[in-house]
Amino acid sequence: MDAPEKIPDAPGDRAAQAAMNEGTSAARCPVDHAAAEPAPSATKEATGAKPRDVIPATALPGPKLHPALQVLLYWERPAAFMEWGRKRYGSRFVLSRGIPPRPLYVLTDPDDLKQMFTAPADVLHTGQSSAMIEKFTGQTGLAWLDEDRHKVRRRYLMPSFHGKALERIETWISEQVRQDVATWPRGQAAQLQPYIFRFTLNVIRQVIFGTAPPTCWPRLQDVLTRMMEFNARIMSTMMIHRMSPRTVRLLRAAKPLGLDEFLKLREQANALIAEAVTERKSSGATGNDMLSILLSITHDDGSPLDGGELRDEMMTIFLAGTETTASALTWALLYLSRDDLARGRLSAAIDTDEGDAYLTATVQEVLRLRPSIPQVIARQVMKPIEIGGVRYEPGALLWASAYLMHHDPAIYPDPDAFRPERFLGSKPGTYSWIPFGGGRIRCLGAEIATIEMKAVLREVLTRYELRPVAPRLEKIRSRIVTIAPADRGRLELRPKSRDASLARSASG
Repeated sequence: MDAPEKIPDAPGDRAAQAAMNEGTSAARCPVDHAAAEPAPSATKEATGAKPRDVIPATALPGPKLHPALQVLLYWERPAAFMEWGRKRYGSRFVLSRGIPPRPLYVLTDPDDLKQMFTAPADVLHTGQSSAMIEKFTGQTGLAWLDEDRHKVRRRYLMPSFHGKALERIETWISEQVRQDVATWPRGQAAQLQPYIFRFTLNVIRQVIFGTAPPTCWPRLQDVLTRMMEFNARIMSTMMIHRMSPRTVRLLRAAKPLGLDEFLKLREQANALIAEAVTERKSSGATGNDMLSILLSITHDDGSPLDGGELRDEMMTIFLAGTETTASALTWALLYLSRDDLARGRLSAAIDTDEGDAYLTATVQEVLRLRPSIPQVIARQVMKPIEIGGVRYEPGALLWASAYLMHHDPAIYPDPDAFRPERFLGSKPGTYSWIPFGGGRIRCLGAEIATIEMKAVLREVLTRYELRPVAPRLEKIRSRIVTIAPADRGRLELRPKSRDASLARSASG
């Protein structure tokens, strides 16, 4: 197994270098994490115990590097940068985000995350934390709503991800995956992520449009695919909606940045989505797909969602439901290609149809090692809250790190090893395994993503032998809020011989 990367020496002044070189003991978190906490209902009078000191969040340690440098380090080496932070500062530390800088408090302990995920809706908000993806989602969709507005919209959308809709989507996936995987390049080294992305995009088409896809879908599919390529650029992290028109014009003029092309593609996508909505309204078709449900929603005054609101909700799912699952599946194939024992055990389980326990465990292990959203959507503190002996004031941002927690040896021994067996007969912890986030805003499509991953892995391992083409596992690359393999999943697929498959089945 490849060792985790080490953060390189950072450029900058002496203060920055000193911050990078601080010893762990000198920067240890001041909170006594080992101190026992009374039950939430207990009082100091009832317990007779001296209350534990609560420290302000401003006392938490963190790097003194310039915010722009922190952003660059995170973008270039997200896992290494976060691991460096925990090594230097402990399980709670603070980063700076944006210019001017704004503190971003990193949480990595399951108990802290439980408190964060279960906090009242009026204490922690998520809407403003979606600012980085606003260029895709707009500001009226579920990702931007909080409290009752979020609860109501989520309740409306749930049927398009569960129940009869889920049965329909699962049936489509099981049929379509055979056709798609059969077209993937074989017998040669190839980047598989683009092919996987195309499949996940068509799954989301099923979620949004159901059995009545618009006639413009081939054009919309092409535009969305090209739009998503912008996510590989650091420019994708810029919050252009907060910039002046003049600044945006200057950035668009610098063609290598890719912003101009992205915004032109976005205009095309908006027009095609509007065309699809008009076509659906004219047809009168209804169902349990997301568009049908969106068209049935009304505001308090009885008015329907307008075109912008429909577009924002659909674009949110197009982004969140494709990039994440495609990355996770690509990582899964890369890990399996490098682990003969795990791949052999999974292939045997598939060939002999002995159930999907090991397949499920494999998916869970991949999502542990490479959570698609390595740091879950930040929570903005609206009312003072104490978490783990630290008091956070309004305006603070809480950033739960799934990646760091999933790589904590106290929770997962030998955390960098690919070991699906760790999940056999053991259900992942609610607050120690969070690839889909947690609390009220846990990913709506988590079940669909799991079905996709299992279907693709089952089909690929039925058809092909996986062969790595590089000596080491691909490095992690940032793609807006997710992480993907740096070389886009470069592998060789070798068709299995019929005799080999029969031999495996017999030996099983």
